[in-house]
Amino acid sequence: MTRSTGQLTVHHNRTAGTRRRLATVTVLCLLATACGDLIEIRPLRDVTLDQPGRPTVVTDANGAALATLRAGRLATPVGLDDVAPAVTQAVIAVEDVRFREHAGVDARALGRALARNVRDAKVVEGGSTITQQLAKNTVTGNARTIERKLVEASIALQLEDQMSKDEILERYLNSVYFGNGAYGIESAAQEYFAVAASELELDQAALLAGLLRAPAHYNPRRHPHRAQRRRDLVIGLMTRHGMVSRADAATATARPLGVTAPTRRSWKAAYFVDHVLDEIESSDDFAMLGDTPQARAARVFDGDLRIETTLDPHWQQAAEDAIAATIPHDDDPDAAAVAIDPATGGIRALVGGRDYFSDDRAARFNLATDARRQPGSTFKPIVLAAALRAGLTLDRRYDAPATLRLSAEPGEATDWEVSNYDHRGYPRMDLRTATAMSVNVVYAQLVDEIGAAAVVEMARDLGVRRTLEPFRSLALGAGEVSVLDMASVQATLAAGGVYRPPSAITRITTTAGDTVYERPRRTAERVLEQRVALQVTSALRGVVQHGTGVRADARRPLAGKTGTTQDGTDAWFAGYTPDMAAAVWMGFHRGRVPMTPPRTRITVEGGTWPAEAFARFAINALDETPANDFTVEVADVTGRRADAAERRLTRAGFDVTLRERYSDRLPPGIVVEQQPPAGDEVTLPVGAPALLTVSSNTTESVVVPDLLGRHVDDARSVLQASGLRTRVERACPGGTPTCTGAVERAAHVWEQTPEAGTPTSTGEAVSIRVFPSPR
Repeated sequence: MTRSTGQLTVHHNRTAGTRRRLATVTVLCLLATACGDLIEIRPLRDVTLDQPGRPTVVTDANGAALATLRAGRLATPVGLDDVAPAVTQAVIAVEDVRFREHAGVDARALGRALARNVRDAKVVEGGSTITQQLAKNTVTGNARTIERKLVEASIALQLEDQMSKDEILERYLNSVYFGNGAYGIESAAQEYFAVAASELELDQAALLAGLLRAPAHYNPRRHPHRAQRRRDLVIGLMTRHGMVSRADAATATARPLGVTAPTRRSWKAAYFVDHVLDEIESSDDFAMLGDTPQARAARVFDGDLRIETTLDPHWQQAAEDAIAATIPHDDDPDAAAVAIDPATGGIRALVGGRDYFSDDRAARFNLATDARRQPGSTFKPIVLAAALRAGLTLDRRYDAPATLRLSAEPGEATDWEVSNYDHRGYPRMDLRTATAMSVNVVYAQLVDEIGAAAVVEMARDLGVRRTLEPFRSLALGAGEVSVLDMASVQATLAAGGVYRPPSAITRITTTAGDTVYERPRRTAERVLEQRVALQVTSALRGVVQHGTGVRADARRPLAGKTGTTQDGTDAWFAGYTPDMAAAVWMGFHRGRVPMTPPRTRITVEGGTWPAEAFARFAINALDETPANDFTVEVADVTGRRADAAERRLTRAGFDVTLRERYSDRLPPGIVVEQQPPAGDEVTLPVGAPALLTVSSNTTESVVVPDLLGRHVDDARSVLQASGLRTRVERACPGGTPTCTGAVERAAHVWEQTPEAGTPTSTGEAVSIRVFPSPR
């Protein structure tokens, strides 16, 4: 390809003789002129399919391989005669209905798309024909530039001169990516239906054709409802264009997807690997691998990449073992767990189901990242954080009857009636107790007081990425979230209110060693004041120490919350230590099935199996990590008014004591000294003591302390603590110019006035004489 200042020139192997081709070339010329840079395309050699190089390897945090990803490209592409006619019809219907009519570029679609692209100064719309897609897949790549689109269109014109329509369609069907590592129609037919491409039925052909736009988004194993809607759309287009009869279309749309289990792969931590691939496909953070999910997936399966991840194999094994030990039987509920390092946001362990490679195709649905389930009372810490941020305190008290009725809000048809999970009533209680005992009626009053919108905002700040509606019932866990969402919330609280996006990938390199992607280092964001986060932690420690979560005790400082939905279909434990945050969910993935006997061996609640699994995991995962306690950095409150300083330290969890000291320099009520000192990292049990010394202009009787033999700095401190001022004179006894033994006694007191034991008043001065330093 070379640049030219003349018109765009397309060299054909045969002369273009049709009016439509000339019209298309004219559109290209005009659009190229409008773009400024004009392009000349040299004669094109026959297009050949690229072959993949080395496989892509996904590694854990230690560099050990978790999965080897190989593209499913065929060494010998199948001929069009070996592809079911329904496939070509479905692909043409959904991708390029004028394929048999245009000359490689659909002038109408191209004009519309490129006009918008020129207007926006970037490629925002494709308008690509099947021939153009073949050019992109095999020659130009998929860079989002207007120049590349023009090159693609020019090559498409050449391909139409070189090949027949059937040859183009055959090349296209053997080069496109259908997801799950399947390149080409034969590989896709085997991957999804375990049949040859020639044996595909109408409904199967339509499903595969529908995957081409976004294989990850319409993945039938992970998103069956999306895939079915897409399949039925393709069948509808085929019907509209007269390719199939209405009767055949009705029969095809009535059939289930019928997707088979994938070929067994030897992946370790398969659900984690599944999430890694999904993250690459769905996130624009990995745009360097391609500008669409399809392009990024294709690049990964093309090979020659090394994907380094955050997974800790020790944590992962601990998570898998904990769940297997807690629910060992085949008819036990399903479970999912996610564990995050609060210091980095890295996902260290992820379990998304019982067996990713089970013959049950539903097993590929990742319960840790893709399932949306009600969190029950594990959502209450979010409500508590919102309340504390609004200015409420943990000692605020509420009535706690068994049932409570709250008046309907605007837009609500009826009053809101709330019952405690165990249908018990309690005496009036504070928020700390209500959290430990998971009392619904107290939290209903709380959300009624602060507003559901504040709870939605807090959930978003702490890490919930699902869209939540601001209904009051949200406070009791009526919304739907993922296990990853809840683990992220715990990590933010464990980090003292600092949110770090949960991530699975640290770096991607080529096999040659070139870095393609590296996780940004500065992703931390303070979303909650440290004092509020520590107050939430203080309340949640009570849940484990004497509340509903005692079975989660991991023999180390731990905060957490149980959760059980009212219908008993979902049970959770979500919690954290200073070094680990995790969420465990249990339920049946096929539907909302109550976990009560005889369906389950026990009545499963958040405080039973989920809490036990959490404890097993934490004990083993952190077996070589010291039992660190939650700490707080002490704020500097010296120079502040006493009431403001006391309020700040109290909200951080300290039990504050004030004492006065006379000062002739400061107005009354100013903090002149604090213990612990500012900047200290203090382990913070509930009610840790703090002492504030406050200025006063009131004199009090005091006895002069004994200062003889003390160092001058020590003497000053003693006098200051007694409310007395200090006058210092450096001199030798008897007025002599030099002192015997001055080196040893330098700066030490040898005389004081008044003498020790003399009554005096605060604010008075004590004179001390100290040995001078030798010259």
